Amino acid sequence: MPARTAPALVFAIATLAFAAPHARAQGDAATPSAPTTQESQQQPTPSPAPRFVQLRYPQDKETVIAIADGTPIWLQQLIEHIDARHYPGFLKLMAGENGDGSPDGRRILESDLIAPWVRQFADIKALEAEARARGAIDQEKVEASLSAALKKSFEEYLKAYTEDLQQRGLPTELSQKRVDRLLTDFQFRFGLSCELQGWLDYLQPEEDWSNARLNDFFQNNPRYFGGGVTIQHILVQNRDPGTGILLQEKERIAAAARLSEAQKRLLKDGSNFGEIAKLLSDDTRSAKDGGKFENVERFDQRMPTVICRAGWQLKDGEISGVVESQYGWHIVRRIEHVQRMFMLFTDATVPMVKIMLQRELQEDLLFATRKKRMVELKL
Repeated sequence: MPARTAPALVFAIATLAFAAPHARAQGDAATPSAPTTQESQQQPTPSPAPRFVQLRYPQDKETVIAIADGTPIWLQQLIEHIDARHYPGFLKLMAGENGDGSPDGRRILESDLIAPWVRQFADIKALEAEARARGAIDQEKVEASLSAALKKSFEEYLKAYTEDLQQRGLPTELSQKRVDRLLTDFQFRFGLSCELQGWLDYLQPEEDWSNARLNDFFQNNPRYFGGGVTIQHILVQNRDPGTGILLQEKERIAAAARLSEAQKRLLKDGSNFGEIAKLLSDDTRSAKDGGKFENVERFDQRMPTVICRAGWQLKDGEISGVVESQYGWHIVRRIEHVQRMFMLFTDATVPMVKIMLQRELQEDLLFATRKKRMVELKL
């Protein structure tokens, strides 16, 4: 599967809809930054029309980009939310000087930022609906949870950044101005994922679990600790591989037809899974090996959470239904589980057990909320 970068600190849950690889910390010269006025003055280079859905701002500001809890979410709502919470001036950036759009806005709507933002914003709206259904929302606690998630995430990002500088033999002392610039860029790109994590922390906080509760979780899931599964998958892309944006309708229909063909040609015992993967999977790298991935951990950061979740919920030899990630539709087959090492429940392993329990509870919450609140993505 193609890799997209996301901060290491947001690995726990905020990227549950996606792969969650560690961010590659970069030096000053290579650090990505938020769009600048200078960039907006550059003339875009003509290029072939993309295969994915194209939106323009402000022309498409009332386009529905997602649905959560039966309520449509418009592009304008997403832009206003980012402007209010994560990147002041975003509305102006998108609208341009004359209010009729800008080159920077167009680039953002065709970049690999917009699809994750849509997913995360829809999840946030679904979790808000779930919180309301549970009773009155303690706004003070919500804000504290969101702030704590952002703080923790940025601190881990900054640590990875300085470690990279050190490995490259560059000065690691950062001025406050540089830190502020990094924070601005970080919040622009990953603010929504941190906000999503904050809502999960609010609804499913880490509790003062007793050793008995932790031991029960450990004993019920011993394979989580030191184990991995070997899986195969078939990917049919209904999204652009570079941006993650949905393909145009004609190409989505063609993708759905290929998915149907793959399902029809698969034998019930999965014995021809590798053959079908080689023939039909859009993940060309894994398709060469029959779609195989070895040693997939329960909360593996190398691939989408839906794939890890499916692989671990299956029994050896079973094939999943269709699951969807930011790359497209997947069919997953579990080959086997391998226990690489065996662990005992001790004081030394308690911190790890807490982390695993928290991740599973929050993962279950998010997936259940998506289903209950009928989250549907339109971009």
